Amino acid sequence: MGMTDGVKRIVAVGLSFVVLVVGICAADHVLKDRTDHGVKQALAMYEQPKDSIDVVMLGSSHVHYGINTAKLWEKYGISAYDYSSAEQPLWISYYYLKEMCKTQKPKVVVLDFLAPAAFQEDYKHRYTHLSESFNGFRFNLNKLKMLCVSLDWQKDQWDKYFPAFFGYHDRYDDLTEEDFEDLKYDYANFKGFTPYFEKNPQVEPTFPDPTDVLAPSDKSIRYLEKIIEYTRKNDIKLYLTVIPYNIHWEHVTDVVQEDGERYNWLVQYVNALNEAGDDHVVFDYALRHYQDIGIDFESGEYTQDESHLNYYGATKFSDYLGGELRRLYGEELLPDHRGDPYYSSWDVNADELQKIVEENGFEWR
Repeated sequence: MGMTDGVKRIVAVGLSFVVLVVGICAADHVLKDRTDHGVKQALAMYEQPKDSIDVVMLGSSHVHYGINTAKLWEKYGISAYDYSSAEQPLWISYYYLKEMCKTQKPKVVVLDFLAPAAFQEDYKHRYTHLSESFNGFRFNLNKLKMLCVSLDWQKDQWDKYFPAFFGYHDRYDDLTEEDFEDLKYDYANFKGFTPYFEKNPQVEPTFPDPTDVLAPSDKSIRYLEKIIEYTRKNDIKLYLTVIPYNIHWEHVTDVVQEDGERYNWLVQYVNALNEAGDDHVVFDYALRHYQDIGIDFESGEYTQDESHLNYYGATKFSDYLGGELRRLYGEELLPDHRGDPYYSSWDVNADELQKIVEENGFEWR
């Protein structure tokens, strides 16, 4: 017996809906702007071998420009991943961590504290870079929660970022051959690090008196506490740090930020945790002893700009970081995976980075 007209209409509507959804998903896949400032980092996370990432780096662009995952791999055999995005606030770091833990079991979280120290509630560009955090993140309940806390229920921001496709659906005229080459790339080999290749001298940082203390925003403190609690419950070590940059540099806010005073707050905050017996959290104020790490600002050998290290600076800092992770946690927690075929994508990543470094006239270090 044939279908009735009513059933035919229902089937036709259903098929049309499926075609529409498939078309939107295909367009979304092609039109997505795969930037190195967070989108690629988020996309590639989903392609990493299951339970292969031992150390995840969270935070702002300081992370993916300043932590060389290939150095951590080649010298220490640490399987690390830069899961960062431009000006990533702590609430986005929190949801990023939860997303990663769906497919990975990181042993250590390295969290750079720049964003909560430098960017407060009145930061006029706080919505500017959100696409870098949103566009590579798969849509699910976790992302919806992240959107809610990030967009503050402001309609103009929701209209811009939700659904994500609406934010870049007009890129048809801007598509290049590189966009289509990106579609072919095996993102399992990408570990987040995207080096800078300029040498620009900078002013040496100066620091406030340790007794000068300012707290971050209440929202930042709330999500720092959430990250601490989440890592505690999941038996993950939390290593807070500050990747070297020119402290108190004006981050396009028209005011000089008091980030140094907020790092002083963090020193006191973590000390209080440790004194109370919570030793799963440490704060390495690496910026305070950048000279001991081997980084100087005035020569320009290690700095891209006021806020970021270049490739040489990232490699120098990462060598130091790898040594600290080994010292604190040992090979029992962070085994040396070199030579294990399951981790071969880290070898591929190092080979790919070496080609990029040499093509830019830098020495592979």
